[in-house]
Amino acid sequence: METNELDGQGFGVTLTLRQTPATHSDWMALVQRLQRAFREAGLTRWHWVVEWQRRGTPHLHLAVYAPEGWESPISDNVGRWTVEVWLRLATQYGAATVGQAVVPITGAEGWLKYLSKHASRGVAHYQRQGMPAGWSKSGRLWGHGGSWPTAEPVSMVLDDPSFRRVRRLVRAYVVAEARAAALATRPGSAEERRAWARVSWARRMLRCNEPGLSAVRGLSEWVPGPVLMQMALMAGWAGEVKS
Repeated sequence: METNELDGQGFGVTLTLRQTPATHSDWMALVQRLQRAFREAGLTRWHWVVEWQRRGTPHLHLAVYAPEGWESPISDNVGRWTVEVWLRLATQYGAATVGQAVVPITGAEGWLKYLSKHASRGVAHYQRQGMPAGWSKSGRLWGHGGSWPTAEPVSMVLDDPSFRRVRRLVRAYVVAEARAAALATRPGSAEERRAWARVSWARRMLRCNEPGLSAVRGLSEWVPGPVLMQMALMAGWAGEVKS
C-alpha cells in the first residue's frame, strides 16, 4: 500500500450494535448495505474489519476516505456521515449514537497497520470462535472497496542465516526507535515509564517458545517497507561475503 498517496479526507470509524443479528447472513447483509451507501455517496475508498464484543455481538472498525471537497447534507465530514448512515441502517439492532466513535486519520500508515493485523483471520482464529447462538459461521471478517493505491510487490529469497540477520537488524531498529521516544518524554512521568517499558519489550521481541512460529513471523509490521528491503539486501550481501 502506498500510504503517502492516500488522498482525500480520511477517518477511522467504529460502529456498534446493541442487539446481535439473528444469523451471520443478517449481519453480512447489513455490512453490504453500508458498503452500497459508500459507493452511492462517491467515497474514494474504505476498509472494514469485524471484531466481537465480549457478549458476542459483532462490531466494525473502518477506515473511510472521501474526495477533497466532499460534502453531505447530513454531516460535515465523512466519518460522522458514516455514523449517521449506520444508525439509519442498523436501527432494528438498537444502534445508538453513544456506541459509535469517529477519529480523523492523521497517520494513515499506523491505522493500516492496525487493520492489517486483522486482515487474514483463519477459520480457527479466536474471532471466529464463541459466535452467537444461531450463527453457523462468521462470514467475512474484513473487506475493502474503492480505489487503493498499491505498488507492485517485490519478492526476495533469503537463506536461514540471512533471515536471522534481518531479524536482528529489525530488533536493533525497533529498540533504537523506542529509546529515542523514551528519551523525548518528561523525566519521572507515567509516559516515560511506559516508554522505557517498551524499550525492554523491544529487546525481547524476538523471543518465542515456538520455533516453527518464530521462523515465519512477518517483520514488515515493525519497520517501513523500504527500510526492511535495505536490511534484507544488507543481510544477503553479508552472507555472500562470508561464504
